Amino acid sequence: MDFFNVDGISKRGLTILFILKLLFGFTLWAIYTFYYTERVTADIYKYFDDSKVIFDSLKTNPSDYFKMLFGIKNNTLAFDQYYSQMNFWAQKSGASIYNDSHTIIRFNAFIRIFSFGYYNVHTVVICFLSLIGLTAIYKTFVTELQDKKKELLFAVFLLPSVLFWGSGVLKEGLILFTLGLFIYYSNKLFKFRALIFFMGAALLLAVSKFYVWIAVLPSIALLIWSNLNRSKKIFLNYFLILLFIGTIGMNIDSFTAIQNPLVTLSQKQLEFIQLANGQLSDSNNNPIPPAKSVILINKLDPTFYSVVKNSPQALINATLRPYLWEVKTPMMLLAAIESMLLLILLVVILFFIQPLKNIKWKYVLFCLSFVCLQFLIIGETTPILGAIARYRMIALPFLIIACIFIYDKEKLLKTMPFFKKILD
Repeated sequence: MDFFNVDGISKRGLTILFILKLLFGFTLWAIYTFYYTERVTADIYKYFDDSKVIFDSLKTNPSDYFKMLFGIKNNTLAFDQYYSQMNFWAQKSGASIYNDSHTIIRFNAFIRIFSFGYYNVHTVVICFLSLIGLTAIYKTFVTELQDKKKELLFAVFLLPSVLFWGSGVLKEGLILFTLGLFIYYSNKLFKFRALIFFMGAALLLAVSKFYVWIAVLPSIALLIWSNLNRSKKIFLNYFLILLFIGTIGMNIDSFTAIQNPLVTLSQKQLEFIQLANGQLSDSNNNPIPPAKSVILINKLDPTFYSVVKNSPQALINATLRPYLWEVKTPMMLLAAIESMLLLILLVVILFFIQPLKNIKWKYVLFCLSFVCLQFLIIGETTPILGAIARYRMIALPFLIIACIFIYDKEKLLKTMPFFKKILD
């Protein structure tokens, strides 16, 4: 495919990256098959198993299969015969920005046509889709980082959490796919074909993880506006975009039937706290067990003041936790090590920052806006360390990319010449 003609990465290199993702995908499968053996609570299996109910309807009533697959007139009582057999199609807590499971269940129901129910066929497909998304992210930034291609490759493809959570049969793989294409084609909207792909990716991202779509929207708007007017007033442009989107968002309940996002955030925090403490059940009234890595977070009221007041704690939790002393499992240890390395990286960047006038602020603001909004949503609502480590994975590459744009490579190599073998 022409899409995989990538500056700075050979076809063989991309093949190696794909194989590496497969290895991590198979490792995730092995962990949740042989170590964490409760299939009904394992994210990689619970949506996969629910998808079998939809797929089986293809044999008995193909019309019902396609209605459920595409969400067409599938909310009538006639479909309760299927939904009553699923554990995670609808949870008693209602819709959530974190547990919108329909997309991943439908994805698995579609892939079952080709996989014949073999789980790791789904792994191969999700790894390829997420590879497309990551490649799109890499291609978006590589033209602006010609002297830092190796750093960009690491940031996009080789972060441990991206390799691990982004290679399993989970929502994260689909999010990487749609987010990558959404960003890539937002930079190419002057072509009709790009516009179609952009709109399609935007729709798929919204149904895959709506809060990710919300978090990246100001960044996308900044990129499009900057490409249209070529203005050098990047900070003013971003402020106006944020003011415009924020004003509409905070008042959307005044002129539509959509709930105010501040109310939604406070409700989601309450639902997540209930989930963490084992107070919720699945759609069949089976109790969901409490989480093992619960932390205390400040109560979020449906006010702008409460969001601002809680934001320092939210950003710290999403960026730096779990701490090493909070580790209870091997998987949490990996997340804690990643957090510690991230902190070291941020400190190093402060010592080797470029002159401010040389920094490409359009792309730095693009990345940091998405990261901050994503981390705020996660940190304000999520009281489970394992969930934080997983959810933040989507934004981590963009935090590292922002650091790559900011740091002075020449200054770093003069001070630490042993990095030349790695970075040159």
